[in-house]
Amino acid sequence: MPRPYQKALVGGTLVFLLLVPVFVSSYNVHLLNLAALATIAAIGLNLLTGYCGQISLGHAAFLAIGAFTTVVLTVHAGAPFWVVVPVSGAAGAIVGFIIGLPSLRFRGIYLAISTLAMHYAVVYGVTSYQAKVGPSASAGITIADPQVGPVMLSDDRSWYYFLLGIVLLVTVFSVNLVRTRAGRAWMAIRDRDIAAEALGVDIAHYKLLAFMVSSTLASVAGSLAAYYNNVVTAETYTLDLAVVYLAMIIVGGMGSVLGAVFGAVFITLLPFGIDALFEFAPRSWRYGSEIFGVKQGAVGLCIILFLLFEPKGLVEIWHRIETYFERWPFRYRPLEAERR
Repeated sequence: MPRPYQKALVGGTLVFLLLVPVFVSSYNVHLLNLAALATIAAIGLNLLTGYCGQISLGHAAFLAIGAFTTVVLTVHAGAPFWVVVPVSGAAGAIVGFIIGLPSLRFRGIYLAISTLAMHYAVVYGVTSYQAKVGPSASAGITIADPQVGPVMLSDDRSWYYFLLGIVLLVTVFSVNLVRTRAGRAWMAIRDRDIAAEALGVDIAHYKLLAFMVSSTLASVAGSLAAYYNNVVTAETYTLDLAVVYLAMIIVGGMGSVLGAVFGAVFITLLPFGIDALFEFAPRSWRYGSEIFGVKQGAVGLCIILFLLFEPKGLVEIWHRIETYFERWPFRYRPLEAERR
C-alpha cells in the first residue's frame, strides 16, 4: 500500500478508536478493555512462539505472576501504580529467564511440557498464597482503583483510553523490536536454529531474551488486569487460559504483531458473540450448561479451522484485502516492463 494511504489509514483508525467510547455503551467499552488486556499478553506470546519458535503452555502463569506481584506490592506494601506495574513486569522477566533455561536443551513437545510443568508450579504457589492471605480461598483478593497522575482509573471509559495508549506503545515497541538484530535472530532460530548457530547467532542469549520479553509483557498485562478487575483470584489462571492465548496467535497469525492484535480481539469477543446468538435460543439453553460447552468448543473449533484452511491467520486475510484494493479495478498488477 502506498505510504500516503498507509498514513491516512493509520490516522483514520486512531481517530475512530478515540471516538469509540462516545458512541458505544459502557458494556461494549468493557469488552474492548478486555480485548486490549489480552492484546498485550498475546503480542508477548507471539514474540516467543511466532517469531522465535519456542512453544509455551505457561503463558497463564506469567499473567498470574504479574497479578500476584501486584497484590503483594499494593495490598501489603502500599506501593503506587507507577511502581507496581514495572516491578510486576520485572518479576515476570526474572521468572521468564528461569523458565527459558530448559529451552537451551529442550525443543518441541519437550519444551512445551517443561512450560506446562512451570504453569502448574506457579498456580500451586499462588493458590497457596491466596489461601493464606485472602479472606477466603475462593473470594480472591481485592485491589483498589489505581490513580495515574490526576486521573483515577475507576470507570470503563478512563480505562479504555489508558489501555489504548498502552496497546499502541506495546505494538510500536514490538514492531520495531522484530526489525532489530534480536528480531532477525529470533526468526533465524525459528526457521533453522542449527544454521543460525553456524552463522554466529548466540542461540542461548536470544532464546532467553525471547522468554524474558514475552513474560514481561504477559506480567504487565496480568498486573493491569488485576487493577482493572479490582480482584485477583488464582482460579482465573488455568490451563484453559493458556490454550486460549495460543488460540489467539494461531487465529490471528503467528509471526505477526498485527496478527496477535487481530487474534486477541477475535478470541476475546467470541464468547460474548455466542452469548448474543444464544439470546435467540430457548431459555433453558441460555442458562444451562449448553452455552458453556459451546464457548469451550468454539475456541477449539477455531484453532482447527484456521490450521486447516487459513494457517497464516486473520492477518493473511487482511493482507489479501489490502492487495485487492491495491490492484482494483485491475485483476493483476502490471509488470514494470508493461508499465513502460
